[in-house]
Amino acid sequence: MLRLSSCYRRMFLYIHVVRTPSTLRHAPLSTGARLAPARTQRSWEYLSEIDAEDPHGYSAGRYCPIEIGQNYKDGRYKVIYKLGWGGYATVWLARDTRNCTNVALKFGHVDVTSNELRIMRHLQKSHLAHPGRNHVVRLLDSFDVSSRHTCLVFEPMGVSVPARIERQTGGRLPARIARSVTLQLALGLDYLWQCGVAHGDLHIGNILFSAPEVAIWSEYRLKSYLGVPQTGAVKRLDGAPVLDSSMPRHLVWPRELPGSSTEIKIIDLGGAFFHDSPPDIVHTPYHVRAPEALFGQPLNHGVDMWSIGCLLFEIITGRALISPILADRLSSIEEIRSCIGTAPKEWVDSLSDEDKEIMRRNSVDPLELDRYFRLAYEQDDDAILGCGGEDDFQVEDYEKAPRELTHEQLDSISATLHKILVYDAHSRGTPAELLRSPWFENNDAEDVSIAQCKGDGQAQGESRDEMSAC
Repeated sequence: MLRLSSCYRRMFLYIHVVRTPSTLRHAPLSTGARLAPARTQRSWEYLSEIDAEDPHGYSAGRYCPIEIGQNYKDGRYKVIYKLGWGGYATVWLARDTRNCTNVALKFGHVDVTSNELRIMRHLQKSHLAHPGRNHVVRLLDSFDVSSRHTCLVFEPMGVSVPARIERQTGGRLPARIARSVTLQLALGLDYLWQCGVAHGDLHIGNILFSAPEVAIWSEYRLKSYLGVPQTGAVKRLDGAPVLDSSMPRHLVWPRELPGSSTEIKIIDLGGAFFHDSPPDIVHTPYHVRAPEALFGQPLNHGVDMWSIGCLLFEIITGRALISPILADRLSSIEEIRSCIGTAPKEWVDSLSDEDKEIMRRNSVDPLELDRYFRLAYEQDDDAILGCGGEDDFQVEDYEKAPRELTHEQLDSISATLHKILVYDAHSRGTPAELLRSPWFENNDAEDVSIAQCKGDGQAQGESRDEMSAC
């Protein structure tokens, strides 16, 4: 596997923000599914001129074949356009002919969607009056497509946060929007936690801007906006006809929907779990995966707080805390060490000798969290990369984001990051405690919401059977 020195790993941090962020940082529009598993060379049988989901996912049964114009659930839902895909699901825009509204249909394998459906139904039954409820995507309906595939029906959503970031000068959201987004993220997570649910897969691709107006657009207006779908026929590499009935005739390139410029929702609860029954592993991308998960230690809902700390860093600075480029378990462990110090001895001792040797050979120069946060916000790439000598890699000039935050605001954010980004999951606090951060004060649009959430979160830590609210 290709490994990079500390300078060149951080160099990629610059490249993926400034040069080609859409191809290097994030997959196409997030669909709330896992990354596709690696494919061996001998399994290459199909191709399409459209760079969309892996067609082999259909022959393997992961994907459900969908065609534009198809109807589902006795004609209620008519597929109009494709919105995105992930490793185990595709998402489509559809017309709800019963309610004359538009919805998003997420088609996935029953083994993958069953957990998400269980969690979403639990939230549906909740009577908890919490402002964060508005910042978690809502399940509207569900139905079985076949014995292998299920469809979850959601409200349609707009662009992802990373897509919005990529369109900004210097690759960073304006401070007012960044503050609003992180506040809504904390509110949404606090709601989940008070319902006894951990998200389990929080990353920036799973935060989308809402699109309430699109839900009520006419079918004519939708098609006028989206235009003719861009499709590519699925072909066999050997030139033989495609006879597999599970393979669609065409793959469709997705389109984004216009949405709110401020309101966001958390999506993809496929990796969610109840607080009283944590999993052995999580599938969060390596660069936002909690260190206890990277070391194979026992997990709890504190993995969410680590992820939200990474997101706070990323949304405010426009840079990922841990480089997502070529990230793997060991490189993420090493970069975390460079920011917050060495992991507990028993964790390090649990690594194999081979892992320790790999990390020793590819060690990352220390860059303390507070300094890294401030340099990332200032977009001081030379300092981040440790460049300056004649033979060092020179960072190309680019238009940087305006500096909007005061030193006092940066101090408060840094203090919050230092509390959350620690090895001890129990010391990271809760979303309710995060909402008390000075960073979220004096936000007129959300003052009432914060006031309602600044209690201790009585439901947190209780089992789901003990919570009368949910």
